[in-house]
Order: sequence, then C-alpha cells, then structure tokens
Amino acid sequence: MNRIVPTITLAILILIAGCSGLLKRKPLTLDQITIAEIKHRIEQNNLKYRSMKARAQISVESPRISFVAGSNIVLKKPDSLLIKIKAPFGISAGSVFIDRNQFIVYNSFENSLYTGYSKDIAIKHFLPVDLKLENIIQAFSGKHPLDFYEKDSLVIDRNKYLIIGLKNNLTRKYWIDPQKFVVTEFQLLNDKDDTLIKLEYKQFEKKNRVFLPKLIQIFQPDQKARVTIFYTSLEANCKLSEKDFIIKIPEQVERIKL
Repeated sequence: MNRIVPTITLAILILIAGCSGLLKRKPLTLDQITIAEIKHRIEQNNLKYRSMKARAQISVESPRISFVAGSNIVLKKPDSLLIKIKAPFGISAGSVFIDRNQFIVYNSFENSLYTGYSKDIAIKHFLPVDLKLENIIQAFSGKHPLDFYEKDSLVIDRNKYLIIGLKNNLTRKYWIDPQKFVVTEFQLLNDKDDTLIKLEYKQFEKKNRVFLPKLIQIFQPDQKARVTIFYTSLEANCKLSEKDFIIKIPEQVERIKL
C-alpha cells in the first residue's frame, strides 16, 4: 500500500503536466487572417446586437468635475440612448436622452431642461471628454466598429490583433480579441503621436448571443479626464417600446435651448 500511493501521485502529476502542455495557448499569428476578415467578423458580431437595458455605476474624474452615480440605461441601435442618473438613496438626479435628431438633458436638482439638435451639441459641455454624440452611444453599447482607411496595417500586440489605420493625418489603433472578435481597446492619435482619446472595453460576458463588456473606460489625457461605466446588470437584445425612452419632466421647468 505504501508503494502504491507515491506511484498514483506521480502518475497524476505526470498527467496534469501533460494536460497543461496541451492547454497552453498557441502563439497568435497572421498566417490565416486578413484585415478584411477581422472587420467582417467584428461587423457580424455587432449586427447581432440590437438593444440593451442595464444598470451601471458611472464615474467621472477630471479637474473640472468629479462624481460617482448609479444609473439606469436603455439603448436601441443604431442611435437611441437614455441614461437616468440616480443620486444617493435612490433620488432621481436627472436624465439624458440622445438620438440622431435631438439631445435632451433634464437636471432635477436645478429643475432645468436643456434641448438641442444632436449635430450641434458639444458633449464636452456636459462631460469632460470631447466626443461626438454618436461616439457616446457607441461607447455605452460596448461595441466599437472599425472604419475604412487610406492606409492600414495588421500586427500582433499583447497577443491580440492590432489594426492601425491612417486617415486625415490621424492614426486610429484597434486591439481585437482573437477569439471573441471584439474591440478591447481603441486609441486616436494625432500626427505627433499624442493620444487624443482612448477607450477600453473589459470583462466581456456573453449575453443573448452577444459578447458585451461589463467595464468601459474613456480617457482624454490632455484634459486629465476619465469616464468609467461599470455595468452591474445587463440585458441584451430585449424588446423595447417608446415608453422605455420617456422622461418625466415637470410642467414648471426652466427650458434652455442649446
């Protein structure tokens, strides 16, 4: 009996060592992949994603403004986003609605309503990051699309595919997960190679056939600004109606045109 135990232990250790060798991930190569195929795979994944209902913690950090708040989020692709901000103790702090035509911000503490056309609004007046409204919708969705470029290249970086595109003297870099085919990081750089905007997508989970990140961060280095979205619950491809995008606004509210 005393001889059998060491023998069995040794056999198990050899088996584990052999299996661990088999489970080692092979080095990522570019032998059987192209930029066109990567773009196609990402686009096919993005097309599966139609809508979302979620709860999230939103954190904003910058020299100008800083806060952490809970929120309820409703998103419908391609262009509708409603964010209801909650203050501590469940008090409603306000709402933000964006679609291709209008931009609405209701501040319940000030009892003020800001409205304007989406194309005319600069998001930097409300958040410490300089993004277009359509980019804000895309960031909250967690699905980052790839554009087409005058010049592009494909390399391996950090065991991920890295596509580098050049357009209008700006460089765009996309890091792509080679198994899920989702963008995990995006950087926009100027002609001096300074990072203007960086977005990171982390902790992906599969929700109703779609891989979505639980954690999204937006950085603007020159403003020392960061916006963090952490989804505490998320339902993908859910049925939505017009009622899901209604904002309750008091009659006696200060209306401000942007």
